[in-house]
Amino acid sequence: MRLLPILRRIVLPALLGLAAGSVWADDDKRYEGLLLPEDFAGPISVTIELRDLHGVLVGRVKAGSPISGVASVSTGEMQGDRCDFTVPFNASTVMRFVGNCKTAAFDGKYYLLGRRDAGGRGSFRLMSKEPDKDEDKQDGPRPAVITTSVTDCINANSRCLLACPQGDYNTEFLCSNRCRSKYRACKKAATP
Repeated sequence: MRLLPILRRIVLPALLGLAAGSVWADDDKRYEGLLLPEDFAGPISVTIELRDLHGVLVGRVKAGSPISGVASVSTGEMQGDRCDFTVPFNASTVMRFVGNCKTAAFDGKYYLLGRRDAGGRGSFRLMSKEPDKDEDKQDGPRPAVITTSVTDCINANSRCLLACPQGDYNTEFLCSNRCRSKYRACKKAATP
């Protein structure tokens, strides 16, 4: 019996629930702007909140019409200023964002997985946004300091392991080692 398939079936729903209910700090990366499809259809408004847990991205995305929904980042990775993450809005709408997520702006390409036409891909340039006072009241209280706990590190490690490809033993081994090293770095930073 393999451990990764069992973890995917048990841990993924729990992680998605935890990510959806997480509290965001003021220092987290928050971007707002428009997605511009390549087929010149109308732009899609989007708000993205990201948090980097030592290379693993967690967060949520709110998209306007025609997607119209809020979803948590299911898999995400950050290397330097390069962000690559996937967001499942529902079973048929899964978006992938790839680009440079700097402090002032997040620009890059997006893809609707499963669609190969021009409407399934496009570009974006999202500007960094400070939270409004009204939004703080709607979303609940936000702590003034980002605190990474060991629980956050465990959740990020589980997400990393769930994102590892299956089938090739060598690839699985390398991916799990990368997740373990990120977990150790996160845990070291979280413990005083």
